[in-house]
Amino acid sequence: MEHGTFFQRHCLLFQAIKRMEEGLRSSGLCPDGMPPFAEIQRNVSLVYMNSVRELETPVRPYVPAVVHLGGIHCRPAEPLPKDLDNWAEESGEDGFIFFSLGTAIKSADLPESHRQVLIKTFGSLRQRVLWKWDDESMPGMPPNVRVAKWLPQQDILGHPKLRLFITHGGLLSTLESVYHGRPLLGIPIIADQKTNMREVERQGWGKTLLWEDHSDGRLLEEILSVMNNKTMHEIARQRSSIMRDQPRTPKEMALFWTEYVVRHRGATHLWSPIAEMPWYKVYNLDVWLSMVTAFALMTWLIFRTLGAVTWFLFRKVKAKQD
Repeated sequence: MEHGTFFQRHCLLFQAIKRMEEGLRSSGLCPDGMPPFAEIQRNVSLVYMNSVRELETPVRPYVPAVVHLGGIHCRPAEPLPKDLDNWAEESGEDGFIFFSLGTAIKSADLPESHRQVLIKTFGSLRQRVLWKWDDESMPGMPPNVRVAKWLPQQDILGHPKLRLFITHGGLLSTLESVYHGRPLLGIPIIADQKTNMREVERQGWGKTLLWEDHSDGRLLEEILSVMNNKTMHEIARQRSSIMRDQPRTPKEMALFWTEYVVRHRGATHLWSPIAEMPWYKVYNLDVWLSMVTAFALMTWLIFRTLGAVTWFLFRKVKAKQD
């Protein structure tokens, strides 16, 4: 969801949930008698958020029924497969770059013009490039580029020879980058990826390159600007340290709070009263309307009083003159 005003974001969210419900019901994925999403939302005992609360900027207030489990899938890096580890180690002091568009985007569907820009740019680098591709080979592949259909992303992100992660900007990939302390160059494509990368850029540990700005000169410039930026690397390491410094792991938190809700039969004592309030009370519109009405009435009374006093004085002065 794109950034915008508070009202715009909530309207977009409401529309997205409505379309989601319509699609699921029309596909037969919702059982008969299932209540509307809005009713389910009002009866939620607990909300799990795939976000790290301590890294949210600005900080936000939450009720106890909101539990942050950001990075629940993240783990320490393990050794790479022998042949891949040898390839990475042989990159020397220059190291290697990892490029992946995730699982939702098939690299083979890239327009040929974009693929040629990537090949030309990667071939001009001193670093080796590890490219997640949907085939075991690629026509015109430079000698410093290696492709593979599947790659252990977290083990690659934790490898000491990695110099840069070029990503589509998906939420899971950005969280993994935070966990392993790696700066990003994002090339977002769909859904939330642009928003994720805007946040990365705002927080100072990566940059975004849009596909419409995709050219060999611009791509090379952005790769070097992130890879050689010591400040971005330092911010990425700091964020990694904060993310890992937790009293409990996200998995432990998920287990505890799930069992907690079961033990306390829905844990209704954690529910926020907002769930039962009409929207105009949630946003204090009734309060503001009362204040505006009172202010308008007071202003009207003041002007009426001033008008009456002015008229009285004017009549009194005129009477003396006569």
